[in-house]
Amino acid sequence: MLSKNEFIALYEKSLRGECSPRELELLQSYKDDFEWVDGQWDDAPQQESVYARLQDSISREEKVRRLFPWKKLAAAAAVLLAAGAAFFLLQPHQQNAPLADKSVPVDTVQKQIVPGSNKAVLILGDGSEIALGDASSGQIARQGGALVRKTANGQIVYSGDGEVPTEPVFHTIAIPRGGQYDLTLPDGTRIWLNAASRLRFPAVFDGPERIVELDGEAYFEVARNERQPFRVKARGLDVDVLGTHFNVMAYADEPAVQTTLLEGKVRLSGGGTAVVLKPGQQGRFTEGQRIQVRSADLEQAMAWKNGMFVFNDEPLPSIMRKISRWYDVDVRFRDPGTTISFAGSISRFKNVQDVLHMLSLTGTVQFRVEGNTIQVMN
Repeated sequence: MLSKNEFIALYEKSLRGECSPRELELLQSYKDDFEWVDGQWDDAPQQESVYARLQDSISREEKVRRLFPWKKLAAAAAVLLAAGAAFFLLQPHQQNAPLADKSVPVDTVQKQIVPGSNKAVLILGDGSEIALGDASSGQIARQGGALVRKTANGQIVYSGDGEVPTEPVFHTIAIPRGGQYDLTLPDGTRIWLNAASRLRFPAVFDGPERIVELDGEAYFEVARNERQPFRVKARGLDVDVLGTHFNVMAYADEPAVQTTLLEGKVRLSGGGTAVVLKPGQQGRFTEGQRIQVRSADLEQAMAWKNGMFVFNDEPLPSIMRKISRWYDVDVRFRDPGTTISFAGSISRFKNVQDVLHMLSLTGTVQFRVEGNTIQVMN
């Protein structure tokens, strides 16, 4: 009988392709020791359905490599459907690694739905637009006292051109659904932008404050300058910093603006209230309400920047909003009032069919892909 730690070590060894035939046989034998957690199942047919799906998946060699051990290590990876919650876990892969098994429990896909990539549009002060994905590396613009160049690896970098503008010039970087991008502002602040996001900022910071406006989600590494504080304005919330690392999610279709602090210190102001966050804390703000502070799930908050989806007891509608933005698809719910929640992780660079397949393994939800629309069915 293997201990939990021994089993995990053996599983990780198998992922590296270093297991002997005897070790693979031992690993395979544990899939049959499928133990249900007492009190977690109210519906016996549902239990049998999930178990059958598990056996079917693990029986395929590729799935044996990709799926984490189940109930044998309940604390490490369990499928719990109590109160409508489900779990899946997929090991991260290289961004462009192909999958051997592309089967998914959805209708025939009429259109290949691919993960997001680096693409954005830079809108200059005069209204002209530059498609950053198509632009060649080197200088791409000069305006408002700033030089704008694209590096060889695709990043946008601002720097001063020595001229002082007579009036402020504002630029906007717009990230479409299915896109992401990062840029460095004139002060050295670096910003990563998630899909379906917009950031408006001055071409040169020449005032008493450095102010940017965010609609969507972005991760900031702010260059410290005590004489010129940095401020992010996002859907009625002001985030004031001197120099720190933090994430702001401010999508219009999300119920709250979330600010997650990784290091440093930030002050949140909104709705007539103000709080100071410490590293590891998250502030949630809904217009007309007080700012709420709680301990942050840093892994989940930073998952998008690290190329992952990470769900910790996250409702299905929230998950599908993330899928919609990243894969540039529309989502329709047959039952808008669904309360199913999931926990687990999967690479954002998997095809959407793989994400849907993992979600559907529990049998609590099914998907129908029609063109660019995903139908969600309980």
